[in-house]
Order: sequence, then structure tokens, then C-alpha cells
Amino acid sequence: MHLFSTLFTAQSVDRDFRSEEGLASAVNWCRNLRLHKVYIESYRGGLFIEQALLEAVRDRFHTEGFQVHGCVTTTGLPKMSNNWKEGGCYSDLATQERIESIFRRTASVFDTIMIDDFLFTDCTCANCDKARGERSFDDFHCDLMHEMSLQRILRPAHEVNPHCKVIIKYPLWYENFHERGYDTIRQTRDFDLIWAGTETREPDSDQWGRYPQTQGFFMMAWDVKLGSGKCMGGWYDPYTTTPATYLEQARQTILGGAKESMLFCYQALSKEQPGIEDIQALRTERLG
Repeated sequence: MHLFSTLFTAQSVDRDFRSEEGLASAVNWCRNLRLHKVYIESYRGGLFIEQALLEAVRDRFHTEGFQVHGCVTTTGLPKMSNNWKEGGCYSDLATQERIESIFRRTASVFDTIMIDDFLFTDCTCANCDKARGERSFDDFHCDLMHEMSLQRILRPAHEVNPHCKVIIKYPLWYENFHERGYDTIRQTRDFDLIWAGTETREPDSDQWGRYPQTQGFFMMAWDVKLGSGKCMGGWYDPYTTTPATYLEQARQTILGGAKESMLFCYQALSKEQPGIEDIQALRTERLG
């Protein structure tokens, strides 16, 4: 059976889940869509949700019959890249320590943690330049992210919770992975599970598009082959899409071999356009 899931970002957890009304509304929305699983995010954009709230939300959704996992988005860190500001500077000690604290807390609450595809760096600051030595920045970034993933994500998560499985989500970059520190060979070997980004969006969107719809299928199938059993699903969103394009993302993800479709995210799909229209089209396609 193919599973459908959604994500509640840290901002949504903070805004919507501090009241019974907000929790009940989200539960009913997920039930209406016949979702099987939810991901509760502990950290995004500098917002770090306290453990007590994470546990309360986890327990509520579990009681309501959903599978419940965690998620982390590594943005808003103490030191960001001097290039693409969404990426971190992982040669910075405070940033590394922050990452470790995020994963220790999250692993203490959830047995599975997904990492959104911001776990990258293209930083070329003076500290990174010094640390790379004779290596190219591409090689340095890959080495740095590999080591940081082992020491600041996987080791502490498994120390806190030996049953915890950590998922790395690969973005829709393919030919550019190495430029931003995604070493798909070493990271796939080291992480417990992997995931594919299949958010091709509207092809003529200047901001988000310029991908052929079939690239979602390609990335999903490529990750399935790369993972050799570790790849569990694909993740797509409604940004700039029409319902027809959104449904095509869903089809390409499933045809590529995904076992699960992550529908990003509750806020975008329940309260914003085009997400509201898109998710209704998917519901009709699935349930009639």
C-alpha cells in the first residue's frame, strides 16, 4: 500500500498546536484526506520547539491513529553561508553545537527523523577557506558535511535513542550535489534511510520551475536505485503549481518507485492557494 503523509513545520506546531482547537482542526484535516502518517517538525528557521510540546503533539496524533515521525529543517543556524543564505557554515563551532542539540532533543521524542533538504553548505568564508587547505571547495564541502553528519547528527541521535532512524532528503539537484556538500555515496551509506525531493513545480515558473515533470520520476527512481532498499519516499509541494501540475508531481513520484508521498505542508495545503485547490484535486483523484 502506498502511504500518504504531511508535515507540520515548526512554525505550524508553534502557532496551531498550543490549543485544543488547533490540534483538533489538524487531526480532522488529516483524517479527511485519509493520510496515514504525520511528521512533526522540531526546528526550522531558528525556531526550536520545546520537548514537552513535541511530546504532546506526538501523543495526540498517535492516539488518533496516525504514524508519527519527526522532522528537522536546518535553516536559521548561528552562522549561515556567505553565499546561499539558507545553507549553514558548518566550519563554525556554534553551528555544529546547535545542530547536535537539535538532533538530541528530536531523537528523544521520535524514533524516525526526516531532514529537509537544507542540509548543505556552499560557504566560502575565511574560516572555511582556511579549513579546506589544499582541497577544492567542492571536496571540502563534501568532506565537511560527511563528518558533521556523523559527529553532530547520527552519533548524538543514536546515543539518545538507539532505535532512532535518521532520513536524509536529497533535493532535485542531481548534477550539483557535490557543489553544496551532498556526498550521496557516503551519506547514503551512513544515514539510516534516504528520501527524494520530487518537487518539479510549474515548468514555466521563473522562481521555482524550469524542471521537466519527468525529472520527478527520474530523481525518485535514481534514489531508489542509490538507496538499495533505504529509499522510502518522495516529497513535493504546491508552490506555483496548478492542480494538473500538482497531480503530475504525485504521479511521477509514485511511478518512480516511492513507497510514500510526503505532501508538504499543512499550512500551504490547508490555508493557502494554490495548495487548497491542489490538495482537493489530489483527494478527488485518490478517493473520488
